[in-house]
Amino acid sequence: MSLPENPLGLSTLDELIGWTTTYFHFKHALEQVPLQPGEAQQYLEAFTPFRERLAHEMNKQAILEARLPKEMRDKIAAEKPNLLRIRELLS
Repeated sequence: MSLPENPLGLSTLDELIGWTTTYFHFKHALEQVPLQPGEAQQYLEAFTPFRERLAHEMNKQAILEARLPKEMRDKIAAEKPNLLRIRELLS
């Protein structure tokens, strides 16, 4: 599967999976690479322990963000639009 142009310079899902060696890489890739839902699901399934950790962190983050004013929540969402789609896949 080929990926859209991205700041990491990776062109296929296999390259992205091979590039990912740490949780930091995993989360950074999800923030930077605009994956389609099917691609994102495959990527998440390739890294089950990372996926579980990310889901836990995103749940904590959602609880914290719920206390913020709507404008601030919208600003956070605009800064990391790829993670919004990932949050939907994880829930």
